[in-house]
Amino acid sequence: MKTILLASVLALSAASAAMAPARAETVVIKTHDHMHMRKHCRMKTVTHWRHHKKIVEQVKVCN
Repeated sequence: MKTILLASVLALSAASAAMAPARAETVVIKTHDHMHMRKHCRMKTVTHWRHHKKIVEQVKVCN
């Protein structure tokens, strides 16, 4: 008798645990600073002349 009662309680708990994800809703939270507040930087090669010599520099350019 105890085993039948224990088996039925386990079956009910397993069934309720399996049904919970099926009823769950998807919640999406979007914030204002989603990937847009980060600075996107890159290195740019700048060539110019100084005192009749060619100068090549690596300059960091950020948006």
